[in-house]
Formats: sequence, C-alpha cells, structure tokens
Amino acid sequence: MPTSRARTVIRSLFVSIGMLGLLLVAACGGGEGEGEAEPTTTAVEPAPAPEPAPAPEPAPAPEPEPDPAPEPAPEPEPEPDPAPEPAPEPEPEPVVVSLRIGRLIPETGPLAPLAGPAVEAMHLAVEDINAAGGDVSVTSADTATSPDVAIEAVNRLLAEGADVILGPASSGITQAVIQTLYDAKIPQCSPSAQSPAFSTQENAAYFFRTVPPVQAVAPIIANVVAGDGATRVALVGRADEYGIAITGLVATLLGQIGAESETILYDPAAASFDAEVAAVVGYSPDAIVNVGFFIDGGSIIRDLIEAGLGPEIQYGSDALFHPYLWQLIDPNNPMVLDGMQIIGVAGNEAFNERLTAISDGNVNFAGQAYDCIVLLALAAQIAGSTDGDAMLAAFPGITEGGSECHSYADCAALIAAGQDIDYVGVSGPLNFNAAGDPTVGSYGVFRFENGNLGITRSIEVDLTQFN
Repeated sequence: MPTSRARTVIRSLFVSIGMLGLLLVAACGGGEGEGEAEPTTTAVEPAPAPEPAPAPEPAPAPEPEPDPAPEPAPEPEPEPDPAPEPAPEPEPEPVVVSLRIGRLIPETGPLAPLAGPAVEAMHLAVEDINAAGGDVSVTSADTATSPDVAIEAVNRLLAEGADVILGPASSGITQAVIQTLYDAKIPQCSPSAQSPAFSTQENAAYFFRTVPPVQAVAPIIANVVAGDGATRVALVGRADEYGIAITGLVATLLGQIGAESETILYDPAAASFDAEVAAVVGYSPDAIVNVGFFIDGGSIIRDLIEAGLGPEIQYGSDALFHPYLWQLIDPNNPMVLDGMQIIGVAGNEAFNERLTAISDGNVNFAGQAYDCIVLLALAAQIAGSTDGDAMLAAFPGITEGGSECHSYADCAALIAAGQDIDYVGVSGPLNFNAAGDPTVGSYGVFRFENGNLGITRSIEVDLTQFN
C-alpha cells in the first residue's frame, strides 16, 4: 500500500497529464469546410518560476558586550594611628633635706691615732651622698678624749646649727654629752661606743650606734683565747665604761668555758703602769687580754714584752687595732708584735679596699662611721625634715623589713618611690632593735705576721641570741 509520500507523487503526476490534454484539445478544435480561419495556436508559456527570494542575510552576530570594567576595589580605610603609648611616669625626685652634721672626734688625746680611718670614711660618705643628690655638710670639734672638753665641743656644735651629732668615739665621752643631746632632742650616732648602758638608760632615747654593744665582741674574745688553749688568763683593762664592760663579760664567759681569769684595771691617766704589769707577771698567765686604748694599751704591751711575756700570748681589743701599733712598741722592729692577735669590728671587703688607698691600711671603725652618716641622711629624708623626733621615728624602719639597698643613692630612690627600705651598710647588715642597737655584728680576728696585721677569720654575730 503506497505510503503517504508516494500518493502525493502520483497525484501530482495525474494533474500534470490532465493539463497537457487540455492544451492538445485546444490546439485541434473548429469545423470542417474552407473559409474558416485557421485556428491560431497561442503557446502559453508557462509562467516563469519566481526567483527565489534571496536568502536573508544572517543577522550579524551581536557583538559581545564588553565585560563591564571591574569596579575598583575600595581603597582600604586607613588604620587609625595607634594610640600613643603614655609617656613613662617621671622618676620621683628624692626629697632633699639639708642636713648639718656636728662631728665629735678625738683629734687629740689617747684615741687620736685611731680617728684617722673613721674621719676618712666620713668624708667618703658625704661625697657619695652629695653626688647622689643629697645635701650634707659636716662641722668638726675635738673631744680630746676628755669629758670636760667634749661638753664644750658639743655645745659649740649645737650653737653653730648642727642638726645631728656623729660620735663621740668612746663610751666615756658619749656618757658625758648624752644628756645634753637628749635635752635638745638631737639624734646622735656613734660608730664605736660599745657600753651596754646605752641600751637601757632613759637619756639614750636619741642615741643609736652602728657598732654592737660589748655583748657581741666579748664571746668572740673568750672563745678565741680559750680555743688557743689558754686556761689562765689575765684581763688588763681601762677603769672606764669601755674597759670595765668588756673585761667583766669576758671573765664571766671564760669561767663558763672552764678557764681561770684575773682582772686588773688601771687608770689611763696614770704616769706609769708598772704596778699593773707587775700584777700580771705575778699571776703567771698563759694568755693576756688587753682592753686599752692605743696610747695606754700600747705602753702596757711594751712593758709586758720587756717583762718576758711575749706577743704570742697577748690579745688586744678593737681600740688597739692599728697596722702600725708595732711602731709604738719598737719603731726599729716591724716584727716586734708578730704573733699578737687583735679582735675587732670588720666590714665590707670592697669598702675596706676603697678606704685602704687613703688610710694606709687602717680600717678600724671606718665602715661603722660611713654607715652612721648614711643612716642620718636617710632618716632625714624619710622624715622630710631635721626634726629630732621625726628622725627618731624613722630610724627603726631603715635597716629591716623593706627593699634591700646598699647605698644612699639606691635607698633614696626607693624612699622617693614610696617604698620601705632595708639598708645593708658597708659594715654589714645592722637590723636595729628598739634600743637603737644593731642586732648583727661583723668582726674579724687579726694577727701580726712579718710586721703586717692581717685578718685570719671573719665572724658574724647575731645579737638576738643574747635576748
């Protein structure tokens, strides 16, 4: 059966044949006979096929629209400048209090030879304080190691405007002036007065010291002597506060150790000490402890050596400490005292080396004198004035319970910053008690060898054990 497409083709073919037949009939039609016009045949030309319409030109492809220009990235907003760091707080300036120190020292008399290193140390202290921004000045007066002269000297210093007093050197002279200073409410610091009386007497309220009382040195003397094997000890001492206090304590301590002792006191103003030397020789000691000052004590040492009691069995207290003590015995024989031992205060090795260059090797009580001046200056700074009561209230807190400092400059900076301080001096830690006494003492045992006085051991004493 023809498909749809085939039927269409056949139908078109029949139409074409039909049209052709019509054309032929037309061409042969009309009647028979002459006269009739011949038929005209008109060819009918097929209509020309219409020209195909031109193919439409393809529409031009639309030009691609250009990509839009990228929007510019937004400019980053500038970061705000960091807030400026706050300027550091300026260091607070230390309070500057002008302090006038009156210095009572033995420029003459039996203690004069021992004053040199303490005076040099005081000069160093003033230089150090003023270099650090302090304001300290010193005026001196000679006590001549005499109570009467000392009273006149202290009155002159007070009349000249002294705010505080440094000294005196000995307990006897200190006792002579302490009432005057108590009445005037004038703080007083001694680098060498060791009498135990000042720890308890009422008029010592304005007195303090950088050397411990004799309770510290007496056990050292007793232990050194007994440790060397002595069992029969002669104790020769001045009949004053210094000599009586030390010989009395040493005698007690020797008895506790198991050694015998005999105490012989002398008048330091006596013309000679023959009777005392004879008493020592008669006792036949195997050790002698001399609690004298440089001049009188030195005379007794010489007389004992001449009597046959050599330096190897002789011991001296701190008032006999002097590298050139031998010159007092025999100026032609530097080794005349070889073997003799002296027990005295010691201190910071670095400070002693600094001082040695200007004191010819003598450092006796020097560190203690330096510390006295520093402590007086610090007390004035804490008090903010030179008022005696205000300074007195400042003393107990200077040497314990705060931030440790080792110089006026460091301590002054801490005070200016509002901090409590703990001054550790060139003489060592002090740690004052309520009586104004240091509760720590630094001592040395020294021996003459080949004409030189050198330290053989160092000892630190905690006085709180004696309370």
